[in-house]
Amino acid sequence: MSEQPQEPEKTIFERDKTAKEPKPVADSPKGPIKPKPKIKKAFVPTKKTFTTDKPMEHRVRTIRMTSIESAKMIWETLVDYQNELAQQEMDDPDKPFHDWEKMEKFFTRLAKKYSACMSKALGGSLGWIYQGMEIAPHTMNQELIDCIMKSEKLKLEEPLKTKLGFHIIMVCESQVHTPREKIIVEEKPPLF
Repeated sequence: MSEQPQEPEKTIFERDKTAKEPKPVADSPKGPIKPKPKIKKAFVPTKKTFTTDKPMEHRVRTIRMTSIESAKMIWETLVDYQNELAQQEMDDPDKPFHDWEKMEKFFTRLAKKYSACMSKALGGSLGWIYQGMEIAPHTMNQELIDCIMKSEKLKLEEPLKTKLGFHIIMVCESQVHTPREKIIVEEKPPLF
């Protein structure tokens, strides 16, 4: 008859006697000690200035008004809206760009409603503007192009006066200008 195996007096899994016992927390006047929270570093985008000696071009929207009073009123409305957007708190690191998209949509609505320019139907869009481009006399002149080239992206300048009227300019995008090839369409004689 075989005997049942017996457990040895000392098991292999015996606890390490060198480990220190946790000491009970003495009741301090402040209560139990809380662990300090880890401080997270906030992402702060750095504004990098982009400089190049190459010619630049800007995608521009404009609202043309006939009087400085009306231009100032529209400009103040846009600035107030921009300040409202800036005051809204959000954890999105791309918030300035999303706010600028909202600004552009608001600008487009105002341009369609109030602008005296022919670009009114396009929400004030003048397309891509660069030095030396062909000028459509009813929508812009060289004086306006010079002002646009000095304007900064993401910043609404005060209304400016040209021979065409008072303009509120919004530079939506900027890029290095690469001359485009002109497409020449040859007229063919009709075949009978």
